[in-house]
Amino acid sequence: MKRLFFIFLMFPLMLSSKVVGDTRLVIITIDGLRWQEVFMGIDESLMANTKEVRDVDQLRRMYWRHTPVDRRKSLMPFVWNTIATQGTLIGNRTLGSVMQVANKTNISFPGYSEMMTGFVDDAITSNDPVANPHRNVLEAANEDLRYKGNVVMYGSWKSTRYAIHNEEAHIPASVSYEKNIAKSQTSVLEMVDKMLAGMPRYWRSEHFDAFTYAYALETIKADHPKVIWISFGDCDEWAHARKYDLYLDAANATDTFIQDIYETCEADKFYKGKTTYLITCDHGRGDGAEWGSHGSSIKGSEATWLMLLGKGIEPKGETLNNGPFLTKQVAATIAHILDIEFTPDDGAPLQPIGM
Repeated sequence: MKRLFFIFLMFPLMLSSKVVGDTRLVIITIDGLRWQEVFMGIDESLMANTKEVRDVDQLRRMYWRHTPVDRRKSLMPFVWNTIATQGTLIGNRTLGSVMQVANKTNISFPGYSEMMTGFVDDAITSNDPVANPHRNVLEAANEDLRYKGNVVMYGSWKSTRYAIHNEEAHIPASVSYEKNIAKSQTSVLEMVDKMLAGMPRYWRSEHFDAFTYAYALETIKADHPKVIWISFGDCDEWAHARKYDLYLDAANATDTFIQDIYETCEADKFYKGKTTYLITCDHGRGDGAEWGSHGSSIKGSEATWLMLLGKGIEPKGETLNNGPFLTKQVAATIAHILDIEFTPDDGAPLQPIGM
């Protein structure tokens, strides 16, 4: 009788454990950051272009080193000192590791749509801030009892929120010049709201990434969301403006943001040892003189990359001679990490990457 009672006592606890869940996921996207800079660091031919660099000597001191390995470490030290030793990196084409978008536009909104919905809708061809009509993987996570009410999104660019919003999706999001969406308001969040409101709007539909970082980090501390998508955009904006030094500075700053987010989570018992970090981009950029552009006519702008770190990720470092992987497989990768069911609207489920 005692044994039977113990079994009945444990049964609700087992159910409760499954509902609560034990996985957290931080998704970070860096809009338009080329694989070339990620894996090889500063480009010498672009560094010397005085029309696109304000102070060549200063840029050389900051990021130029004699080997690609040292150059990439100087540009993104957290990526190469931590993720490369404890996680997995995909997309170094010099090593035969290939990842790319499946859509034919090679622009942002179709890239984010592909990434989150798991398939390519050929009718999505612009960056207009229009609600995505398709079901997405974060929507599926928010419907799971383990994650319901604990999925949020912060983005620099206005249109990113629409990649995961349709009539059915109810995912709190803050983008562009919108205030924070944290449940627990803090003095820091209130101050960032005021700072953002008082900043000159250098870009009409996008704020600087420092605000996205501040909002996301403070919301992580205050609310402890189980799933958060943080979408950075400065790299793409400075590249379009053909400001190579500011593009590199943005990449370097984003590396610092990622490090701070990672270290904050791993110092918090809610996240420590329970969190997977997925970092990727929405599209690539052109080669050589076309580095500032991307699109269907720009060769090389289909190239993307992916980094994985944390819970459940083998420390493979840079992968060799694999792929081509597709950005639409990111949705399957997210579903696998969160242990949720997700089938894209086209009915063709894909294999997760790096699992």
